[in-house]
Amino acid sequence: LNLTGTGIKTQTIDASVNDKIVIKDGIENILSDINSKFSTYDNDSELTRINHSKLKQITVSDEVSYLINKALYYCEISDGHYDITVAPLVKIWNFESLVKSTIPSYKTITKVLQDVGYNKISIDHNILNKKNNTTIDLNSIAKGYAVDKIYLYLKDLGFERFLIEVGGELRSNGDLWIAGIQHPELDGIVSKINLSNMSMATSGTYNNNFTHNNLTYAHIINPKTGYPYKYSHISATVIAKECSDADAFATMALTMNSDEIISIVNKMDDVECYIVKIIENEKIEFESENFNKFIV
Repeated sequence: LNLTGTGIKTQTIDASVNDKIVIKDGIENILSDINSKFSTYDNDSELTRINHSKLKQITVSDEVSYLINKALYYCEISDGHYDITVAPLVKIWNFESLVKSTIPSYKTITKVLQDVGYNKISIDHNILNKKNNTTIDLNSIAKGYAVDKIYLYLKDLGFERFLIEVGGELRSNGDLWIAGIQHPELDGIVSKINLSNMSMATSGTYNNNFTHNNLTYAHIINPKTGYPYKYSHISATVIAKECSDADAFATMALTMNSDEIISIVNKMDDVECYIVKIIENEKIEFESENFNKFIV
């Protein structure tokens, strides 16, 4: 988790220079606090300490407990296709590195798979149970959670109309906020979205993949097989009330058959999904039942 590139647009309150500094400091404190809990790059973060711990039961903070619980919900409804313990597999494929990605051996994948699986962790209030070598990565939901925290902060300050963006995850308050869905291959957008009082997150396989022997491997790894998913999804955009939900759903959408994820979304309140696939060089679009009501 690296919370950079934050953008806030507000209208309603004419703040003084000092007020703006206080607000900016408040937002930076929120991001710093979230990094201190959920970062997988900071060796001193709470989540890193949890992952390095050899204890079978670990007492965690309220926020870590809350977000693990929420993430486990998505692990369950996706039947384990979305899995917050998959990071070691991403690592052996070198998708988290700047060096060229490689195909690990079957032996290596099989060994790592022994420690992967969301069923190897459970949480009861603030007590986390996990297998020794199982690690947790909440990057697929923590940025959205950061947006939600900033949203509540600005609401408490009395702002009535604003748009928050953290690493591409969006949440708005008030009317007439328009956001664009980026075209996954071309320079431009595919749709304009009325994002009034909603959140939006997009995940894609188009910006982190490599080709080997004419086969393309994307960074979304199947936690059951240890190999990248072969679904032809290019991107998935999810609109939801809370940004943490949109964030997790957008990642989950890349791990499942498009019909499966659309079926799940259609049963949800205040959640809509738009998926782009490439089939034989042709762009195919999938939408949940009420997604079009957000299109401008």
